[in-house]
Amino acid sequence: MLLLAGPTDTGKSTLALRLLEKAKEAYLLDLDPGQGALPGAFTLFHYREGTLTPLRRYLLGALSPRGMEAQAVVGALRLARLIPKGSPTVADTDGYLDPGFRLLQIEALVPAEVLVLGWEELYQALSWRKDLRARLAPPLQGVRRKTPAERRKNRLERLFAHFQGARPRPLPLGRVPAYLMVPPEPHRLYGLLDEEGFLLGYGRLLAWAGDEGLFLTPVGEEVARVVPTRLLFPIPALPG
Repeated sequence: MLLLAGPTDTGKSTLALRLLEKAKEAYLLDLDPGQGALPGAFTLFHYREGTLTPLRRYLLGALSPRGMEAQAVVGALRLARLIPKGSPTVADTDGYLDPGFRLLQIEALVPAEVLVLGWEELYQALSWRKDLRARLAPPLQGVRRKTPAERRKNRLERLFAHFQGARPRPLPLGRVPAYLMVPPEPHRLYGLLDEEGFLLGYGRLLAWAGDEGLFLTPVGEEVARVVPTRLLFPIPALPG
């Protein structure tokens, strides 16, 4: 695994795609919850012949690992364990400049090489290591720093694309979990997970519909135009 690290707007994602093109077939571990494929989540992709196919997602539920470092490390590790042993892999990380967190992430993922773009402090912390190769490189030429408005727009477009065509989805839950026997909190962020705990979708709760389900929409006012997803639960109507 090659792990790319560095501040925002240094060209990590652009470089990751260039490396995948050279590999022809490889895996991409998208660990950028802010500007990655699906905001608020990590994604494992399989790359082959110019096509990226999402394999699994892990819901972090935030746009940065700040304050959620433990969850971020666990999520990255869960996805990394799904990569076949010996497969070429590029890990594209976020721009969170906390050396402690980044070193912990590296310890968990055990990459063979770390390429640090424009972050000398992290490189110095890794340069003495004998168990991995660390290299320092300048930011890619031609990379432009995005404004906060551009970042919000990028997140909106990705979320809108993810929820496009949302439709009713029946969930055969079997025995009803206790937390579903009371009305969930309106406007709280909820994640929809499969039986192995990986992310299928997420959003804010709009309404509780008795035994008919939950209505979800992407996070934040900036994506309020997205049509909600209706999730059907086979549970009895709530008392009252």
